[in-house]
Formats: sequence, structure tokens, C-alpha cells
Amino acid sequence: MSRKEIPTRPGPRTLLALATLLGALGLVLPTRTRAWTLLGGELDLSQRDFRVYNNFSDAQANDNTDPDLNFPGATGAVLAIWKACVEWSSELHGDGGGDPHQPFDIGSGGANFDPSFQGQADTIGNTNANVVSEIHSYGGGTLAYTELPIADGWRIRYFQDPTVWHDGPGEITGGGEQVDIQGIATHEFGHALGLGHSTVPGATMATLSTNHYIPMRSIEADDQAGIQYLYGVKAAGKPHITTYTLAAGSVTINGSDFDATNNEIWFTPAAPGGDGTPLTVTGVTSAAGGTTLSVTIPAAAGPGDVLVKRPGLDHAALSNPFPFDPQREPCASPNAYGAAKTTSFGSIPNLGASGYGSAVTDDLVLEVYGGTMNGLGILFSGPAPMSQPRFGGTIHVAPPYVREALFQFSFVGMAELPVAADPALLGTTRYYQVWFQDAGDAFGVGLTNGLEVPFCP
Repeated sequence: MSRKEIPTRPGPRTLLALATLLGALGLVLPTRTRAWTLLGGELDLSQRDFRVYNNFSDAQANDNTDPDLNFPGATGAVLAIWKACVEWSSELHGDGGGDPHQPFDIGSGGANFDPSFQGQADTIGNTNANVVSEIHSYGGGTLAYTELPIADGWRIRYFQDPTVWHDGPGEITGGGEQVDIQGIATHEFGHALGLGHSTVPGATMATLSTNHYIPMRSIEADDQAGIQYLYGVKAAGKPHITTYTLAAGSVTINGSDFDATNNEIWFTPAAPGGDGTPLTVTGVTSAAGGTTLSVTIPAAAGPGDVLVKRPGLDHAALSNPFPFDPQREPCASPNAYGAAKTTSFGSIPNLGASGYGSAVTDDLVLEVYGGTMNGLGILFSGPAPMSQPRFGGTIHVAPPYVREALFQFSFVGMAELPVAADPALLGTTRYYQVWFQDAGDAFGVGLTNGLEVPFCP
């Protein structure tokens, strides 16, 4: 029988459900009493896969249907668990977006460890199947558990009752029985990687949390120290994917440190099922000094992640997982550029954004901070950037101009300005800036930085 390790919610623990699973937690953890601990074992390159069997029964577990470009094709519990697992990656997953509680910061491990999302399973699998699912029974004070040892695989189970599981990514309301799937999955996947519980308050691998376990989504310094001890600090020459382009059924992957002649490219299968073995293309030769790889996309490949493996069995032989959709290229995040003009009251007005200029998500919101209290402003755009001194500051957008919005700042000098993904803009890049009233300024004018926004099909 596999060894089990069980995290719990605060309060009395119900251990009856564990009687057949092995016994108390204290019997299986090391005696180390400070910071991170180890369960024994680590995952080799043949055990980097994870899948989700989405049998979660609560409506709140699958009510997030908003598409996310960093996690293509996934919604609900599958999306939440995918985010949780790649939080342990060596670097940011795509641009790190997808979680308002850790903006553009998903992928924080900094170790020679990267997981491979292999889509949805069609069964809970055995104890070595590397599958996350719900168990339809009562957990009492126990939320979920990971089945060990991990050397030949693992399995994570969420107790159906009395917990109400939420897929996020926003806030959760209600009592202590309302719990975040992603936070618990981040904790449990830490066990699957070989980490025990931490005694550092606030660490993901600690046993207690606040705010419905949402803070556990983001691993902290102690968690990073643990995974880096197990898998080594991220090597300088580790393969790295930066982006990809598509052309007529093929993909060109751009990055660095690919092998000259013998790379493997791992894809996520489109269809549920399988045994977690990555869908691979082998023997791929790189070009441009190990910075590009070009292959025909396997017919069975679907939205998910793409990874590159060099020859060898060491942890550093596998690249970061990069979001991949065989039907569309990556859509870059909005990018700030240029300096803002300091206001008469000393603030630096900042123009930023949440979301993307994507027809898929259509969720772009431009955000202005540091403006004048209740003052008026104009959001304008142009087809190119420039740098022209004016009004005691700099105009960062070239004409011809489009006045996108006339707006009023809030009493704290903030404004949120939605921008639709106009079909006429798809495939182009627009440049934005905000002009606003500043009565105390010599010119009476405030100017933000510029913002570059790609619009993608």
C-alpha cells in the first residue's frame, strides 16, 4: 500500500478516514523541526507529467469559463490545477499571468524542475498515475492528500465533503468550508515533488493558511529553498523556450541552449486519456546556434504546454513549459515604455494594463494610477511610438491620433479604461498614452508613460 500524507484545514482533525491509509502524519515525516522538510525521493525526468481527472462535483469548482492565454484550452478545476503545478516551475509560465493574487508571477521555483501538463485523464488512475481528482467521500477536517512514495509516481485526491471547492481565480466568500482548489493543489504538488511540511508561517508547504487557502497559490522563499535543494538551483545552461511561431502545420520554437542534433519536443495531447507519457517528436536538430527548432506538429497535439528536452537524465536537461496552442501564436502582454511626467503634487502617473489585446479573451483594461484627484483625462492612441518633448514632459505616441476615451479620475487619482479587441486592430500594434489636467503644473498638463499593446486574433 502506498504511503499517504494529508494536509488539513485548521481545527480538529478527523483521522477515521486515514485508518486504512497508514496512520498519523508524524510517523512518515522526518524529525527536522525548522523550515522545509523532505519526504524522501524526487521525480526523475520520466515522472514530470501531471493530468487532471475532472470529477469535481461542486458547481463552484468549474464555473470559471474565461479563457486564459497562458493556459490554452483549459477552464474550471483543470485550469486551477494547471496553474498550481506550474507555480513550481523553474521560471515564469509564459508571461506569468493568470492569477490576480500573484500578478504575472506564476512560475517561481528557480530550480531544475519543470512539470509537463499532459491534459485530462479519463479515470482517477492508480497510485502512480500522476493524476489529480476528487474522491467522493467525507474527509472531516482533511481537505486532500497525496499518495506516496513518489519515485514511481503519485496521486492527489480531494475529499468531496464537507468542503466546497472553488476554481478561482478571484476572491472566495463564505465560511471555512469554502476552499480554493489552486492553493491546495500547489501545496499537494509540493508533496508530489518530495517536500514535507514547513514550519515557516506563510509558506505554501506550511499546514495552515488564511483567506480560504488562496495565499498557498504562490510559493515563498522557504518553498523555493526546498525545491532547489531537491533538484538544484536552475542551471545557467538549462534549455529555455521564449516563444514560437506557426506555419502550415509546423511550429518553430525559439529559445536558447537547445542540443545541436538530438532534441525531444514534448506536446500535450488533445484527447483525454493516455498514461501521462508526453506526446513527443524526437531527434530534432536545432539551428542558429541552438536557438531554434522546427518540426511538424503531431496530429494528436492539442492546446497545453510545449517543452524541449536535451539528451541526458539530469534535471537540467528539460526546458521550461511554455503555453502552446497549435491554432494560434502567443499574444504578447502590453508593454510600458518611456518616462511619465511628474505631477505638480509629486506623483508619477503610470499607465499599465491587465489582460491582453486578444480576440480570444477580449479582457484588456488599461489602468492609470497617480493622476489628479477627480481630474479629467484623455486616453489617446497612435500607430507608432515616438519621443517628442512637450508640455514639460514627453509625448510617446506618434500621430495620427485617435481619442479613445474621455474620463474622470477617482478621488484617489485612479482610472480603469476597458479597450475592446476591435477586429480591425487584430494583427496590429497600437500605442497608448494619457493626457490629463494638472492645475498646479506650469503647463496645466499631466502625461503618463506610453503603453505598447499588440492585438492578436
